[in-house]
Amino acid sequence: MFDDHVNGEYTEFRDANEGNFTWWSYVNMKSDLKTALGFARFFYPDIIEVEGCFLLKDKFSEKYFDLWKKECQENKLNIEKMMNLYQVRDFFHMNADEDENVEEQIQALGKAIKLLWSLSFKDRFPSREIVVSLFEEDDGELFVTVYEDEK
Repeated sequence: MFDDHVNGEYTEFRDANEGNFTWWSYVNMKSDLKTALGFARFFYPDIIEVEGCFLLKDKFSEKYFDLWKKECQENKLNIEKMMNLYQVRDFFHMNADEDENVEEQIQALGKAIKLLWSLSFKDRFPSREIVVSLFEEDDGELFVTVYEDEK
């Protein structure tokens, strides 16, 4: 999914422990059960359907739904793209260590989100074409969105 060097702290611990330190060791050391459960929900997000739209539950706002419905002239695809749009950097910006290679970490997180969300939606909605789109804007910012392709 990404190279170990993306997380310098992990590689330092791994090297200091002469190969007896794994990603599981790192997660066990750095986090707790409650945080792990939160990440399980983060990488397998809850979905709600509102007026036929496929929406990320934790991002949903009725106020913004009404605004995007009007702005998108009730086009389901565009409503979903806008309602589910999120700047990858914003997921963990409060805890970013600016001394590390943050841009590479954001890219790695974006790719992980795309992969794991895609798998989770395929598992739960096998008969639907749910698309997880990861894209970079002209200013270099990385975004993720989810929508249903109704071909």
